[in-house]
Amino acid sequence: MINNLKHNNSGSMLIIVLVMMGLFLVILLGALGLGMLQRKLNIKKIARAQAIHIAEAGVNYYRWVLYHDHEEYCNKETCKEPPTYPDYGPYGPYAYTDSSGQNIIGYYELYITPPALNGSTIVNIKSVGWVADHPYTKREIEVRCGIPSWSIYSTLCDADIRFGSGTEVWGPIHSNAGIRFDGLAHNVISSALCQYKDPDHSGADEFAVHTHVSPVDPLPDGNCPPLNVPDRPDVFIAGRAYAEPVVSFDLLDNYLNEALNKATTSGMVLGDYGAEGYHLTLNTDDTIDIRIVTAITAPCNSATEGIANETDYDIGSSTPANGVIFVKDKIWVDGQIDGNRVTILAFAEPITGDTTDIIINNDLTYTNYDGTDAIGLIAQRNITVGFYSEDILQIDAALIAKEGRIGRNYYPSSCGVNHIRNTITINGSMATRKRYGFAYTDGTGYQYRNLNYDNNLTFIPPPHFPTTGEFTFISWKEK
Repeated sequence: MINNLKHNNSGSMLIIVLVMMGLFLVILLGALGLGMLQRKLNIKKIARAQAIHIAEAGVNYYRWVLYHDHEEYCNKETCKEPPTYPDYGPYGPYAYTDSSGQNIIGYYELYITPPALNGSTIVNIKSVGWVADHPYTKREIEVRCGIPSWSIYSTLCDADIRFGSGTEVWGPIHSNAGIRFDGLAHNVISSALCQYKDPDHSGADEFAVHTHVSPVDPLPDGNCPPLNVPDRPDVFIAGRAYAEPVVSFDLLDNYLNEALNKATTSGMVLGDYGAEGYHLTLNTDDTIDIRIVTAITAPCNSATEGIANETDYDIGSSTPANGVIFVKDKIWVDGQIDGNRVTILAFAEPITGDTTDIIINNDLTYTNYDGTDAIGLIAQRNITVGFYSEDILQIDAALIAKEGRIGRNYYPSSCGVNHIRNTITINGSMATRKRYGFAYTDGTGYQYRNLNYDNNLTFIPPPHFPTTGEFTFISWKEK
């Protein structure tokens, strides 16, 4: 009996050992499986992290391409049109290597959507990246990239400038010289200088951006930028800035040759007709009425801004395909557009001269204020609001006076009723080489000046409008 019990106990121990070994193997295999799964997940996680960096490298690469050629949308390859989706591409795949350039880490493909025709500078870039060892683990980045136009400022000036009381400005203002501002500014007012001597009065140097609204600003402390600038939210709601970069008007020289070429190839060119100039009226049906000005009025102070007589030249002409009209003569412009975009330049030959003006006496307006409508006016010399301008005048446009000024000439009280006007409103932007002005210290000119900044013009300017700076990221998202 004792021997039988020993024999039975030996069998029980064997069973227990086998069960324990089985449990151990199950746990071991489970742990190994879990470890392998965790390793795969970590590898995939690393691959996903690397893929996003590779995709971002593709985006940065194409921003570099655009920096060197603002109109290269196919990466020097045969351009690819979109099928049912909105992207143009893919271009690639392109290898992404390590710092040595010898080892391929992964690849990326690019989808480049060019800007909308006749105005926008915004390029849509989608980059799809993946690691070479994990081609099915892909990440996508999509960015909107644009280059700012010359309409980035509500007012840009290359000279000392003054904004009197009664002026309300909503957009940023910058001058390469000094600014006296006595109105109300809702955005930053900046200067390339730190201090300057205000030409409107004698005395010591003042802040490069200053006000005479009571209490008058103190004199600068000599630092650049000055350290004793008072906070004046009653005048400068968003503040003021000093020693900002200069914006050179000479940069427009190369642009003019490009604009003339575009007008010649798929735009409109009006030559010197031999009369006083052209009168262009923009219409809501995307047409333009063009008339020859045969005689001008000579109002007080010998100004030549009024039309005395004109004859039809091309009534109902269609807006050119690329929206660029280059006139080699003086022009008067007015009218209204609806869903249209146009840039009008007035440059007599030689185009580097300073003799030709654009005159605005009547309303020049949009129908849509969401960026759909856009008008650009670029004058060789002045953009002038004439003696016969409307008492309440509205101008919806981006304005550039390359060598002259944007403003209204001085008319003394002896000129009669037109020497004083009520309100001028500009919805858009102004860039003026010389000092701007629609009013004078003796009370003549426009009593109220409303300068409303159109921020749509920054990246969606009028067709083939001049740009400045380089492409910047407007938005970034992972799809």
